[in-house]
Amino acid sequence: MLKKIMIGCPVRNRAWILPRYLKSISDLEYPTEYLCYCFIINDCIDSTPNLLADFARERPGQVKIIVQNLGRRQSRSHLRGYYHFAHLALLRNTLLLAFQKSDCDYLFSVDSDILLPPYALNCLLEDDCAIISALVCNGHELGDPSIYNILRHDDQGGWRAIRDFPRNRVFEVDCTGAAYLLKREVVDKYGVRYSATYGAEDIGFCQDATSKGLKIFCDGRVEGEHHMGER
Repeated sequence: MLKKIMIGCPVRNRAWILPRYLKSISDLEYPTEYLCYCFIINDCIDSTPNLLADFARERPGQVKIIVQNLGRRQSRSHLRGYYHFAHLALLRNTLLLAFQKSDCDYLFSVDSDILLPPYALNCLLEDDCAIISALVCNGHELGDPSIYNILRHDDQGGWRAIRDFPRNRVFEVDCTGAAYLLKREVVDKYGVRYSATYGAEDIGFCQDATSKGLKIFCDGRVEGEHHMGER
């Protein structure tokens, strides 16, 4: 029997990329009757809410839109580096709560500036991992395209980017983010949540998961396009 999947993320001021993002998640190769969507709109000053409302009207009963404003409506607050990690943790935990209230088996958390290939969801489902991500390059703005969304602990207790990894199989990591698939048990049974305790909220989530005995993986065969800034 096919599993039901919730796809979603927090969204703020992403009108410049949102049509392409929504097309990307709509083009995922999976029966539409087993998909639903959830978006956490926060402090938008552009047409993001209207674009998501249009998306919802085209999919009656499949799209949940939650508005959670945190009082950070400055015009640059959607840009990378202008987010407050504690606020992001709160927004992402709101998504986890919506997932818990649904009848979905998996949450596919895909940030709104990432475009995935159509086969991405099926490939990650076939991997059958509690937590598994696609590859997403994070290094464009740093001038280093070898930096991806996968990290390992270093000997000093910090984090370092994994630069040497296979692109033909699944491999274990200590931390990931951006685009990842979670089994329901991660949230329900293990109670994993986001936090800003260790800095970025994804690090807090992964630290919580590994402290509870869960392993985290990435599939080197699946890579998304990361559009890190408005063009």
